[in-house]
Amino acid sequence: MGITTRARGKRRKLQGHQTPPPPPPCGAAQISLLPDDALREIVTRLPSNDAARTQLLSSRWRHLWRSAPLNLDLRDAGDISRVLATHPGPARRFAVPDLGSSFPNRRATLDAWFAAPALDNLQELELMGSYRPLPPSAARLFPTLRVAVFSRCSFPDDPAAAAFCFPRLEQLTLEYVAVSEATLHGVLAGCAALDCLLLRGVRGCRRLSISSPTIRVVGVCVTRALKELIVEDAPRLERLLMPEVWQLLRVSVISAPKLEALGWLSNHCTLEIGTIAIKCSIREFHFDSLTTVARGVKVLALDIDNLSLDMAIDFMRCFPSLEKLYIRKFSHKCNNVWRQKMRHKMLDPIECLDLNLKKVEVSGYCGNKSHIDFAMFFVLNGRVLELMRLECGTRRNDRKWIENQKMCLKLDNMVSKDAEFHFTRRTSWNYFTNVRRAHELLIADPFCT
Repeated sequence: MGITTRARGKRRKLQGHQTPPPPPPCGAAQISLLPDDALREIVTRLPSNDAARTQLLSSRWRHLWRSAPLNLDLRDAGDISRVLATHPGPARRFAVPDLGSSFPNRRATLDAWFAAPALDNLQELELMGSYRPLPPSAARLFPTLRVAVFSRCSFPDDPAAAAFCFPRLEQLTLEYVAVSEATLHGVLAGCAALDCLLLRGVRGCRRLSISSPTIRVVGVCVTRALKELIVEDAPRLERLLMPEVWQLLRVSVISAPKLEALGWLSNHCTLEIGTIAIKCSIREFHFDSLTTVARGVKVLALDIDNLSLDMAIDFMRCFPSLEKLYIRKFSHKCNNVWRQKMRHKMLDPIECLDLNLKKVEVSGYCGNKSHIDFAMFFVLNGRVLELMRLECGTRRNDRKWIENQKMCLKLDNMVSKDAEFHFTRRTSWNYFTNVRRAHELLIADPFCT
């Protein structure tokens, strides 16, 4: 019996020291087990130089670069010419670098690139540089594009340019381009599938009218030449975004029944939605009508100097379906004691406060009496509030200061018992200051800092 027990123990000991199974393959070896289609998708999403280097990994990868859709983002003209001459295509993306006005045979080089068979059925084009006017040979690529970026170039002002057609284009970015009003309207008319439009620093066009059955997002920023934006007929438009508007811009929304997100409204904006007119200038602020409301808007962002509680209440009455309210600036000096305003401001309930407003985010909170009264209004009246965030300076968010602010704001008396209340440190003004491409307007929350 004892011998048997010792033998079993010995067998257990030997089994415990058996060589473990080899680890599963990893890195390139493991990725190499994927099917060719998956590997081509990986290669086409890499920068050009990295994609070409995958041929050195193993014989399994050697043929993939030549058969994967080309993602061409090189900066050296000679390298671009060699790739276009050796790669059979198709191409997914071509980022055209700025060759500079002194580059020898610049127009002939561009024409040769755009005529390359490898660029047949190109999906994404980025044309960046002082190309004035836009090379006519580029038009060969327009019919298949889904994404187009034109930066610091100019569109020719002639009937042929107005006839440019982008039948499959979904995202269009015009950044610091020179384009006339007639040409820009002609370009947009040729975008039969446009989903998202970003205009940044466009020159040569003072008035833009948008009529599109497909567009969902429009972004306008750094406007110097553009003075008037009219949304005439946009049945699918959901977002009208206006960051970094530094000069007077008149915005008229005639028909956009699905418009949900609007902002940033600044002191340089005059907004008309249907019969509602809102003027936000440096010297005056007023609503022409508070008897008519815009029920579709659910997200509103305000960037108005000296914004007072009175103004905020008027905005909430104007947009009764508001679910999210973002405020970038508000007054340090206004009397925001809302109890004194109850008789003439609170006789009628504020619908969004009672039923809809779930998130309020305020930047530039410093904790003085005016700011405390402003924030306390939402604390004591937001019945369905879920989150309120106050973004403070770096010197105003130590623990002792925050605890004192919570007492001043009477958070224990918050009407919405499930609401969260956060003090955060200001890191940047807004995500929008870095927006350079149309697809960036599609993030889940474009106003969140």
